[in-house]
Amino acid sequence: MKQIQSTGNDNTNYQAQNMHFSGITYADAKQIALDVFRNNALELSEIARATARERAEELTDNFFKKLSERAPDAIGSISDPDMQRSIFHAQEEYACSGDGDLGAVLVDILVDRAAITERNIRQITLNESIKTAARLTKNHFTILSALLFATKTQFNNVRNLDELYGRFIDFVAPSVAGLRATDADLWHLQYTGCISMEITDMPMGGMLSQAYPALFSNGFSRDEIAEDQRDLGLPSIIPCLRDPAKFQVGAMNSKVLHSHITSQPGMERHRSELERLLNLNLMSAEEIDAEFSEIHPDLKNLTSVWNGGNLRRCQLTGVGIAVGHANARRILGDKFDAGLEIWVN
Repeated sequence: MKQIQSTGNDNTNYQAQNMHFSGITYADAKQIALDVFRNNALELSEIARATARERAEELTDNFFKKLSERAPDAIGSISDPDMQRSIFHAQEEYACSGDGDLGAVLVDILVDRAAITERNIRQITLNESIKTAARLTKNHFTILSALLFATKTQFNNVRNLDELYGRFIDFVAPSVAGLRATDADLWHLQYTGCISMEITDMPMGGMLSQAYPALFSNGFSRDEIAEDQRDLGLPSIIPCLRDPAKFQVGAMNSKVLHSHITSQPGMERHRSELERLLNLNLMSAEEIDAEFSEIHPDLKNLTSVWNGGNLRRCQLTGVGIAVGHANARRILGDKFDAGLEIWVN
Protein backbone atom coordinates (compact mmCIF):
# COMPACT_ATOMS: atom_id res chain seq x y z
CA MET A 1 0.00 0.00 0.00
CA LYS A 2 1.48 3.32 -1.06
CA GLN A 3 1.22 6.33 1.27
CA ILE A 4 2.35 9.83 0.38
CA GLN A 5 2.54 12.87 2.66
CA SER A 6 3.91 16.35 2.23
CA THR A 7 4.58 19.02 4.81
CA GLY A 8 6.10 22.42 5.40
CA ASN A 9 9.46 23.33 6.86
CA ASP A 10 10.32 22.17 10.38
CA ASN A 11 7.41 19.71 10.53
CA THR A 12 7.44 15.93 10.80
CA ASN A 13 4.91 13.51 9.34
CA TYR A 14 3.88 10.31 11.12
CA GLN A 15 2.24 7.49 9.19
CA ALA A 16 0.51 4.88 11.30
CA GLN A 17 1.85 2.05 9.15
CA ASN A 18 5.48 2.98 9.88
CA MET A 19 5.43 4.13 13.54
CA HIS A 20 8.06 2.59 15.80
CA PHE A 21 8.70 4.50 19.05
CA SER A 22 10.42 3.19 22.15
CA GLY A 23 11.68 4.97 25.24
CA ILE A 24 10.36 8.36 24.13
CA THR A 25 10.79 11.33 26.43
CA TYR A 26 8.11 13.79 27.43
CA ALA A 27 9.67 16.34 25.07
CA ASP A 28 9.48 13.80 22.23
CA ALA A 29 5.90 12.89 23.08
CA LYS A 30 4.78 16.50 23.32
CA GLN A 31 6.37 17.29 19.96
CA ILE A 32 4.65 14.30 18.39
CA ALA A 33 1.29 15.49 19.76
CA LEU A 34 1.82 19.01 18.43
CA ASP A 35 2.99 17.76 15.05
CA VAL A 36 -0.13 15.63 14.73
CA PHE A 37 -2.25 18.74 15.15
CA ARG A 38 -0.18 20.92 12.82
CA ASN A 39 -0.20 18.31 10.09
CA ASN A 40 -3.94 17.65 10.27
CA ALA A 41 -5.56 20.92 11.34
CA LEU A 42 -8.19 22.56 9.21
CA GLU A 43 -7.17 25.22 6.73
CA LEU A 44 -8.02 28.53 8.39
CA SER A 45 -7.24 32.18 7.88
CA GLU A 46 -3.91 33.38 9.25
CA ILE A 47 -5.44 34.94 12.38
CA ALA A 48 -7.73 31.97 13.05
CA ARG A 49 -4.85 29.58 12.43
CA ALA A 50 -2.70 31.33 15.04
CA THR A 51 -5.54 31.23 17.58
CA ALA A 52 -6.19 27.56 16.89
CA ARG A 53 -2.51 26.71 17.27
CA GLU A 54 -2.28 28.58 20.59
CA ARG A 55 -5.31 26.73 21.95
CA ALA A 56 -4.04 23.36 20.76
CA GLU A 57 -0.68 24.01 22.42
CA GLU A 58 -2.45 25.08 25.62
CA LEU A 59 -4.48 21.86 25.73
CA THR A 60 -1.40 19.78 24.92
CA ASP A 61 0.60 21.45 27.70
CA ASN A 62 -2.21 20.81 30.19
CA PHE A 63 -2.53 17.20 29.05
CA PHE A 64 1.16 16.42 29.55
CA LYS A 65 1.19 18.19 32.91
CA LYS A 66 -1.74 16.06 34.14
CA LEU A 67 -0.26 12.94 32.57
CA SER A 68 3.02 13.43 34.44
CA GLU A 69 1.09 13.82 37.69
CA ARG A 70 -1.39 10.98 37.37
CA ALA A 71 0.01 8.43 34.93
CA PRO A 72 3.70 9.12 34.12
CA ASP A 73 4.24 5.55 32.94
CA ALA A 74 1.67 6.06 30.18
CA ILE A 75 3.93 8.34 28.13
CA GLY A 76 4.66 5.54 25.67
CA SER A 77 1.01 5.50 24.58
CA ILE A 78 1.68 8.66 22.55
CA SER A 79 3.27 6.43 19.90
CA ASP A 80 -0.03 4.58 19.39
CA PRO A 81 -2.02 5.72 16.33
CA ASP A 82 -5.34 5.42 18.13
CA MET A 83 -4.08 7.56 21.02
CA GLN A 84 -2.77 10.14 18.57
CA ARG A 85 -6.18 10.28 16.95
CA SER A 86 -7.79 10.88 20.35
CA ILE A 87 -5.32 13.66 21.09
CA PHE A 88 -6.02 15.26 17.73
CA HIS A 89 -9.78 15.12 18.26
CA ALA A 90 -9.35 16.87 21.62
CA GLN A 91 -6.97 19.47 20.19
CA GLU A 92 -9.25 20.17 17.25
CA GLU A 93 -12.36 20.64 19.39
CA TYR A 94 -10.63 22.89 21.91
CA ALA A 95 -8.91 24.85 19.14
CA CYS A 96 -12.31 25.68 17.68
CA SER A 97 -14.15 26.46 20.93
CA GLY A 98 -11.54 27.75 23.38
CA ASP A 99 -13.96 26.83 26.18
CA GLY A 100 -11.95 26.31 29.37
CA ASP A 101 -14.43 23.87 30.96
CA LEU A 102 -14.45 21.74 27.83
CA GLY A 103 -10.66 21.85 27.70
CA ALA A 104 -10.34 20.62 31.29
CA VAL A 105 -12.82 17.78 30.67
CA LEU A 106 -10.99 16.74 27.49
CA VAL A 107 -7.63 16.72 29.29
CA ASP A 108 -9.01 14.52 32.06
CA ILE A 109 -10.45 12.05 29.56
CA LEU A 110 -7.18 12.00 27.59
CA VAL A 111 -5.17 11.15 30.71
CA ASP A 112 -7.47 8.21 31.46
CA ARG A 113 -7.26 7.13 27.83
CA ALA A 114 -3.45 7.26 27.79
CA ALA A 115 -3.26 4.80 30.66
CA ILE A 116 -5.14 2.07 28.76
CA THR A 117 -2.99 0.02 26.42
CA GLU A 118 -5.41 -2.74 25.44
CA ARG A 119 -8.53 -2.37 23.36
CA ASN A 120 -11.43 -2.81 25.77
CA ILE A 121 -14.76 -1.24 26.63
CA ARG A 122 -13.16 1.52 28.70
CA GLN A 123 -10.80 2.52 25.89
CA ILE A 124 -13.65 2.63 23.36
CA THR A 125 -15.84 4.58 25.80
CA LEU A 126 -13.13 7.18 26.39
CA ASN A 127 -12.49 7.59 22.67
CA GLU A 128 -16.17 8.26 22.10
CA SER A 129 -16.34 10.57 25.13
CA ILE A 130 -13.76 12.91 23.62
CA LYS A 131 -15.89 13.40 20.53
CA THR A 132 -19.12 13.66 22.51
CA ALA A 133 -17.90 16.14 25.15
CA ALA A 134 -17.35 18.75 22.44
CA ARG A 135 -21.07 18.65 21.64
CA LEU A 136 -22.11 19.52 25.18
CA THR A 137 -22.39 22.67 27.27
CA LYS A 138 -21.18 23.26 30.81
CA ASN A 139 -24.72 22.64 32.07
CA HIS A 140 -24.80 19.29 30.27
CA PHE A 141 -21.58 18.38 32.11
CA THR A 142 -23.31 19.31 35.38
CA ILE A 143 -26.32 17.13 34.56
CA LEU A 144 -24.08 14.14 33.85
CA SER A 145 -22.15 14.62 37.11
CA ALA A 146 -25.44 14.90 39.00
CA LEU A 147 -26.62 11.62 37.49
CA LEU A 148 -23.29 9.97 38.27
CA PHE A 149 -23.54 10.80 41.96
CA ALA A 150 -27.30 10.27 42.24
CA THR A 151 -27.67 6.98 40.38
CA LYS A 152 -24.25 5.34 40.13
CA THR A 153 -22.40 6.23 43.34
CA GLN A 154 -22.70 4.97 46.89
CA PHE A 155 -20.41 6.32 49.59
CA ASN A 156 -18.71 3.57 51.56
CA ASN A 157 -17.47 3.57 55.15
CA VAL A 158 -19.99 6.11 56.44
CA ARG A 159 -21.02 5.37 60.02
CA ASN A 160 -23.69 7.98 60.67
CA LEU A 161 -25.81 10.66 59.06
CA ASP A 162 -23.28 13.44 59.68
CA GLU A 163 -20.62 11.53 57.76
CA LEU A 164 -22.99 10.80 54.88
CA TYR A 165 -24.16 14.38 54.58
CA GLY A 166 -20.55 15.54 54.88
CA ARG A 167 -19.69 13.49 51.79
CA PHE A 168 -22.59 15.02 49.90
CA ILE A 169 -21.50 18.53 50.88
CA ASP A 170 -17.87 17.86 49.95
CA PHE A 171 -18.35 15.94 46.72
CA VAL A 172 -21.87 16.32 45.34
CA ALA A 173 -22.77 19.93 46.13
CA PRO A 174 -19.82 21.48 44.19
CA SER A 175 -20.44 19.14 41.26
CA VAL A 176 -24.11 20.11 40.87
CA ALA A 177 -23.84 23.86 41.50
CA GLY A 178 -26.17 25.76 39.18
CA LEU A 179 -27.88 22.58 37.95
CA ARG A 180 -30.84 22.92 35.64
CA ALA A 181 -32.32 20.23 33.42
CA THR A 182 -34.90 21.22 30.81
CA ASP A 183 -36.48 18.65 28.54
CA ALA A 184 -34.42 20.14 25.69
CA ASP A 185 -31.23 19.46 27.66
CA LEU A 186 -32.25 15.86 28.27
CA TRP A 187 -33.28 15.32 24.64
CA HIS A 188 -29.88 16.57 23.53
CA LEU A 189 -28.06 14.32 25.99
CA GLN A 190 -30.11 11.39 24.74
CA TYR A 191 -29.34 12.33 21.12
CA THR A 192 -25.59 12.45 21.85
CA GLY A 193 -25.68 9.02 23.48
CA CYS A 194 -25.01 10.14 27.06
CA ILE A 195 -28.29 9.01 28.60
CA SER A 196 -31.29 6.82 28.02
CA MET A 197 -34.80 7.57 29.27
CA GLU A 198 -36.50 4.98 31.45
CA ILE A 199 -40.17 4.47 32.29
CA THR A 200 -39.61 4.09 36.02
CA ASP A 201 -38.36 6.83 38.31
CA MET A 202 -37.74 7.46 41.99
CA PRO A 203 -37.70 10.66 44.07
CA MET A 204 -34.41 11.73 45.62
CA GLY A 205 -35.55 10.70 49.10
CA GLY A 206 -36.48 7.24 47.84
CA MET A 207 -33.03 6.78 46.32
CA LEU A 208 -31.34 7.80 49.55
CA SER A 209 -33.42 5.42 51.67
CA GLN A 210 -32.72 2.60 49.22
CA ALA A 211 -28.97 3.22 49.32
CA TYR A 212 -28.66 3.97 53.07
CA PRO A 213 -31.72 2.50 54.85
CA ALA A 214 -29.90 2.30 58.20
CA LEU A 215 -29.58 6.09 58.29
CA PHE A 216 -33.24 6.74 57.52
CA SER A 217 -34.86 4.21 59.86
CA ASN A 218 -37.43 5.27 62.44
CA GLY A 219 -36.67 2.04 64.30
CA PHE A 220 -38.84 -0.81 65.51
CA SER A 221 -39.90 -2.25 68.84
CA ARG A 222 -39.10 -5.72 70.14
CA ASP A 223 -42.68 -6.76 69.42
CA GLU A 224 -42.16 -6.03 65.72
CA ILE A 225 -39.46 -8.71 65.47
CA ALA A 226 -40.83 -12.04 64.20
CA GLU A 227 -41.83 -14.18 67.16
CA ASP A 228 -39.67 -17.13 66.16
CA GLN A 229 -36.60 -14.85 66.08
CA ARG A 230 -37.36 -12.66 69.07
CA ASP A 231 -35.70 -14.73 71.79
CA LEU A 232 -32.73 -15.99 69.78
CA GLY A 233 -30.48 -13.06 70.54
CA LEU A 234 -30.95 -11.79 66.98
CA PRO A 235 -27.53 -10.52 65.79
CA SER A 236 -26.81 -7.17 64.14
CA ILE A 237 -29.50 -5.36 66.13
CA ILE A 238 -28.51 -2.02 67.66
CA PRO A 239 -30.29 0.95 69.27
CA CYS A 240 -31.97 3.10 66.62
CA LEU A 241 -29.83 6.03 65.54
CA ARG A 242 -32.86 8.33 65.40
CA ASP A 243 -34.74 6.97 68.42
CA PRO A 244 -32.61 5.17 71.06
CA ALA A 245 -35.79 3.78 72.65
CA LYS A 246 -36.21 1.57 69.58
CA PHE A 247 -34.01 -0.83 67.60
CA GLN A 248 -32.66 -1.10 64.06
CA VAL A 249 -30.42 -3.37 62.00
CA GLY A 250 -26.76 -2.38 62.32
CA ALA A 251 -25.90 -2.68 58.62
CA MET A 252 -25.91 0.27 56.22
CA ASN A 253 -27.80 -1.56 53.46
CA SER A 254 -28.62 -4.98 52.05
CA LYS A 255 -25.21 -5.40 50.45
CA VAL A 256 -23.41 -4.84 53.74
CA LEU A 257 -25.90 -7.05 55.57
CA HIS A 258 -25.47 -9.94 53.15
CA SER A 259 -21.69 -9.62 53.32
CA HIS A 260 -21.88 -9.83 57.10
CA ILE A 261 -24.28 -12.78 57.00
CA THR A 262 -22.16 -14.83 54.61
CA SER A 263 -19.03 -14.22 56.69
CA GLN A 264 -20.52 -15.31 60.04
CA PRO A 265 -21.39 -18.91 60.95
CA GLY A 266 -25.02 -19.45 61.88
CA MET A 267 -26.21 -16.14 60.44
CA GLU A 268 -27.98 -17.57 57.41
CA ARG A 269 -31.08 -18.51 59.43
CA HIS A 270 -31.61 -14.83 60.26
CA ARG A 271 -31.25 -13.52 56.69
CA SER A 272 -34.88 -12.96 55.71
CA GLU A 273 -35.87 -11.44 59.06
CA LEU A 274 -32.91 -9.06 59.15
CA GLU A 275 -33.66 -8.04 55.57
CA ARG A 276 -37.25 -7.28 56.51
CA LEU A 277 -36.26 -5.33 59.61
CA LEU A 278 -33.64 -3.35 57.69
CA ASN A 279 -36.39 -1.85 55.53
CA LEU A 280 -39.06 -1.61 58.22
CA ASN A 281 -40.43 1.79 59.27
CA LEU A 282 -38.21 3.88 57.02
CA MET A 283 -38.77 7.62 56.73
CA SER A 284 -40.93 8.65 53.80
CA ALA A 285 -39.31 10.04 50.67
CA GLU A 286 -40.89 13.42 51.41
CA GLU A 287 -39.38 13.50 54.91
CA ILE A 288 -35.94 12.61 53.57
CA ASP A 289 -36.23 15.20 50.80
CA ALA A 290 -37.01 17.89 53.35
CA GLU A 291 -34.08 16.92 55.58
CA PHE A 292 -31.64 16.53 52.68
CA SER A 293 -32.61 19.91 51.23
CA GLU A 294 -31.65 21.66 54.44
CA ILE A 295 -27.98 20.68 54.47
CA HIS A 296 -26.81 22.77 51.49
CA PRO A 297 -28.41 25.14 48.93
CA ASP A 298 -27.01 23.23 45.94
CA LEU A 299 -28.41 19.96 47.30
CA LYS A 300 -31.78 21.66 47.79
CA ASN A 301 -31.65 22.67 44.13
CA LEU A 302 -30.62 19.14 43.13
CA THR A 303 -33.64 17.73 44.97
CA SER A 304 -35.96 20.29 43.38
CA VAL A 305 -34.66 19.66 39.85
CA TRP A 306 -34.68 15.90 40.38
CA ASN A 307 -38.21 15.67 41.76
CA GLY A 308 -39.69 18.36 39.53
CA GLY A 309 -38.80 17.09 36.06
CA ASN A 310 -37.61 14.18 33.96
CA LEU A 311 -34.05 14.02 35.26
CA ARG A 312 -35.00 11.19 37.61
CA ARG A 313 -36.04 9.11 34.58
CA CYS A 314 -32.54 9.25 33.09
CA GLN A 315 -29.91 6.54 33.10
CA LEU A 316 -26.30 7.16 32.12
CA THR A 317 -24.57 5.33 29.30
CA GLY A 318 -20.85 4.55 29.46
CA VAL A 319 -20.08 7.76 27.56
CA GLY A 320 -22.27 9.77 29.93
CA ILE A 321 -20.48 8.25 32.91
CA ALA A 322 -17.05 9.08 31.46
CA VAL A 323 -17.95 12.72 30.76
CA GLY A 324 -19.70 13.17 34.11
CA HIS A 325 -16.72 11.61 35.89
CA ALA A 326 -14.25 13.88 34.09
CA ASN A 327 -16.34 16.93 34.93
CA ALA A 328 -16.53 15.97 38.62
CA ARG A 329 -12.75 15.59 38.70
CA ARG A 330 -12.38 18.97 36.96
CA ILE A 331 -14.38 20.56 39.78
CA LEU A 332 -13.20 18.54 42.77
CA GLY A 333 -9.55 18.09 41.86
CA ASP A 334 -7.36 15.64 43.75
CA LYS A 335 -9.89 14.93 46.50
CA PHE A 336 -11.97 13.02 43.95
CA ASP A 337 -9.59 10.13 43.33
CA ALA A 338 -12.09 7.42 42.36
CA GLY A 339 -11.02 5.97 39.01
CA LEU A 340 -13.36 5.56 36.07
CA GLU A 341 -12.83 1.79 36.27
CA ILE A 342 -15.21 1.73 39.26
CA TRP A 343 -18.08 2.59 36.89
CA VAL A 344 -16.85 1.40 33.46
CA ASN A 345 -14.99 -1.91 33.39
